[in-house]
Amino acid sequence: MSISSDSYFHHQLQRTTSVPDAALLLADCARAFGWDLAAFHADIEQMELPRARDGEFLGTAMGWRADTVNAWVDHHLGRDCPIGLHCRGATEPFLWDCEATHLEWCRGRLSAEQRAVLHHYNNDVFGGVAVPVAHDGKIGYVSWCTRKRERLERGYDASLGSIHLVSHTFIRQLDRIRTRGKGGNCGTRGCDHKEDVAPALTPRETECLTWAARGRTSAEIAQLLNRSVETVEFHLSNAMVKLRARTRTHAVAIACLRGLIEIQAPV
Repeated sequence: MSISSDSYFHHQLQRTTSVPDAALLLADCARAFGWDLAAFHADIEQMELPRARDGEFLGTAMGWRADTVNAWVDHHLGRDCPIGLHCRGATEPFLWDCEATHLEWCRGRLSAEQRAVLHHYNNDVFGGVAVPVAHDGKIGYVSWCTRKRERLERGYDASLGSIHLVSHTFIRQLDRIRTRGKGGNCGTRGCDHKEDVAPALTPRETECLTWAARGRTSAEIAQLLNRSVETVEFHLSNAMVKLRARTRTHAVAIACLRGLIEIQAPV
């Protein structure tokens, strides 16, 4: 992929005015760079998937099978997605595949829940390259995916510079679009919320926070819920963001004051 093509998509993305337009351009960009599909998450702490103007999920408009997208939503795959979890501590692009053979990006052994997520992805792709993007106090990423094993590392070597540039441009353009769209239609559901209204905690976030209030560590909560420590940390972090808490203890205090959880003696 030539530098002129990098520049073309960079400037085209900067001209988009809605999330659906930017997403469809990203899908075109992926094909131009030799990838089959692209996926993105602007903020790994938020589980809601963006929708097109007709109400359908943008993932299907970008070429993902409806079954895969629906499974991601219905089974809450985002909370156990190893790609998003790894992006929490990653600063550089990394390879991943649905067979979990790139163990260096997994930080060791994958949990059963994480392998189940990759199983769902395997309906559409073999693997890809994820590019983490830290922005505006959040962490997002763009994943460039291929259906063929032999094209994974070859595509990584051939297009790394291009996808790194476009990934950062894309995520930051979403920030600009949403900033302009506050109080109006920004192309996704759930964008017209008041800034002073915190999102509701999910049942799993409430459960993890309740156990934290009882003095349990992340490892102990993971054992109690039969989940990985990373998954527990993910839910607790989500709760902290939603409650606008600085620490886990602060989140527990806020949740108690709002009647979201009850403090009990450690059990």
